Amino acid sequence: MDRDAELRRLLSELVTNASRFTRLASSISPDTRPRTWTRALSLIEEYGPLRISEFARIDRCSQPSATALLKTLGEQGLVTRTSDPNDSRAVVVEMSDAGREWIADARYAIGDGLLQYLHHLEPEQVEQIARGLDELRGAVKSRSEQ
Repeated sequence: MDRDAELRRLLSELVTNASRFTRLASSISPDTRPRTWTRALSLIEEYGPLRISEFARIDRCSQPSATALLKTLGEQGLVTRTSDPNDSRAVVVEMSDAGREWIADARYAIGDGLLQYLHHLEPEQVEQIARGLDELRGAVKSRSEQ
């Protein structure tokens, strides 16, 4: 197998395993928060204030789905919705303080759920994996924004 084919296979395996791990972690978490809310707030945290159309593009969902989700988050006080200063017809969503607290609590609960299964690991082991995934994410993100 040539280098590119092997790398493609390994990257596909990495993404599959990361997705499976995320679903598993969410399923064993004592938290009952909607995963769609967690995903949405994570995107807004990462990208900052977003127009609904841009959120839909990044999340790979329809604009009506994004509008409904972000409206719900706004009603819950987790995001703020304002008019885009450059286009008053467009709405920009931004994380509120309550949203930041909500996402932090959700992540803590996931860590709490995993701790009972992974307490035998050394913190350095987990840190190395987390740092590696962050480096991969950063490499893809920086290249995709060029």
